[in-house]
Amino acid sequence: MKLAVFATYLLVEIGAFVGLVYAIGFWWTLLATFAAVIIGVALLRRQGARVFAELRAAADGSTDSVRPLTDTALLAGSVFLLFLPGIVSTVLGIALLLGPVRALARPLVAALGARRVVTAMNRYGAAGGRGIVVEGEVVDPTHPASPGATPGWRSIG
Repeated sequence: MKLAVFATYLLVEIGAFVGLVYAIGFWWTLLATFAAVIIGVALLRRQGARVFAELRAAADGSTDSVRPLTDTALLAGSVFLLFLPGIVSTVLGIALLLGPVRALARPLVAALGARRVVTAMNRYGAAGGRGIVVEGEVVDPTHPASPGATPGWRSIG
């Protein structure tokens, strides 16, 4: 499967490069490739700063965290695509940096993320009633009525 994906990637990138060479020439194709990389990195810097500012605001609790988290995942995918060699992957990486494309991809990323969380919870026994329940009671060691409590001393841990 991995070999098939890699072979498809190679065929698409080589085909796009050869097609551009025939359409506009070798040197213009190289220039277009380097220009796409430069535009992508500049856009990545701008959009990355915006996404991380939204992520900080979500961490402070002032905004909802769904949008910044999905945008962070899309930003990571964009970085991956930008640094893969080839014009097609670079253009796809730039497209993921654009706001309307990210808005279209957010529900898909949120659904995939939710499915992975549920799968991980089921795998490790945190959902579905597969865990072991241990009954007990919580004892506050700082309360004077607690057994073993020493007046005036508090545990830091």
